[in-house]
Amino acid sequence: MVRKRPATAPEVEVTEERRTVHPSWVLIGLFASLIALGTLLLSLPVSVAEGHQGSFLNALFTAASAATGTGLVVQDTATFWSGTGHIIIFGLFQAGGLAALIGSTIFLLLIARRVTQEERFLLKEVVGVQSGRGILLLIVGITLYALLAEGIGAYFLAARLSASLPAGEAWWQGVFHAASAFNNAGFAMLDAQGGFSDPSVQLTLAGLSLLGGLSFLMIVDLVRGVFRQPLALDTKLVLVATTALLAVGAGVILLSEARNPQTLAPLAWPQKFLSAFFHSATARTAGLSTADLAAFAPGAQLLLVALMFIGGASGSTAGGVKVNTFALLAAVTWSFVRGSRQVTVMGRPVHEEQVYRALAIGFVSMLLVFLVTVLLSVTEGPNLLGQLFEAVSAFSTTGFSLGLTPDLSTAGKLLIIFTMFVGRVGPLTLAFALAQRRRPSREMYVQEAINLG
Repeated sequence: MVRKRPATAPEVEVTEERRTVHPSWVLIGLFASLIALGTLLLSLPVSVAEGHQGSFLNALFTAASAATGTGLVVQDTATFWSGTGHIIIFGLFQAGGLAALIGSTIFLLLIARRVTQEERFLLKEVVGVQSGRGILLLIVGITLYALLAEGIGAYFLAARLSASLPAGEAWWQGVFHAASAFNNAGFAMLDAQGGFSDPSVQLTLAGLSLLGGLSFLMIVDLVRGVFRQPLALDTKLVLVATTALLAVGAGVILLSEARNPQTLAPLAWPQKFLSAFFHSATARTAGLSTADLAAFAPGAQLLLVALMFIGGASGSTAGGVKVNTFALLAAVTWSFVRGSRQVTVMGRPVHEEQVYRALAIGFVSMLLVFLVTVLLSVTEGPNLLGQLFEAVSAFSTTGFSLGLTPDLSTAGKLLIIFTMFVGRVGPLTLAFALAQRRRPSREMYVQEAINLG
């Protein structure tokens, strides 16, 4: 008699899931470390100009502002900090700008690993990388692009500034302000009399801020377009929205300030047009200004708030909710007005996941700005428009101010530091979270209606 062996369950290979650090924490740690290092260096006596007394809080505020590419200052950059301090600030916003560009690239790589095969193919067509080596080349390309743009800008700025400054000083000012404009950092050591009044300087800085406000992938796509390659939908959308925002911003500023004796009225008409264009361009989000923004009419100040909140393109050095998000939300609204169930942009349907991401980013950003404005009204006293302006400027990492920053209380400074930090890493971190692939669910729920309107 042969006994049969009892059937045994098939062996199951047990694999231990590797725990990896989420890229959002890497991004947060990178900027936090950069701010900590900058605070330490700016706290040194050698970083402060002779005759001035530094403090830890001012060093922390300046380091956070530089690393996040904001440009809000509690002390005059040109006179309070020494030459060593200027070099440290320059290094902070240069490193922070590159970190933002590379962080956006990592975001694209995360999507490439988690989206469907069809979406991965489309992303591969846009990004043009298929391996780790290609990714490394992409990062090198981003760095070279930034250095090339800044180098060309620095040359033009130095050439113009050399007429009023010594050659060495003109070159340093050119390098500093070219990097500040491209990285949308907003730090300046020149005033209207020291070089910003020159039309060529204004055009160069505006051009650099616009280039920094476009992603490297868009630049590559535009170069391909020169050779009659079709532009990606994202490129077309950003170009159209950016042009519209520039035109509307410049037009409103010109109409509002052309007769204002404290802003544009003393200028000739060509300079008025240029100044209106310059402020419309740098409001998203370079933060460089040639006029007293506190003297602007309230309507123009509210317009600047809107431009700052929108910001530049995704994957750029600019902050804000990004012009891509704004344009997509506008497309959603237009589709609803037309009674269409499908959101389309330039005749192309948009995936509902992108709509959800845009809505989430817009809502969270508005909620944060609202809360910061309320808290500033508690810590700083009544000045609601100025506090809203300050909150949006910090969140969008623009650096525009109506003059409130130097007079902020300790609590107000800490709140703005937090807002600048969240404004830089927050949108990318939120995008990382929203990029996670949805887990398939076999459960079906009964849909309920919510009364709206």
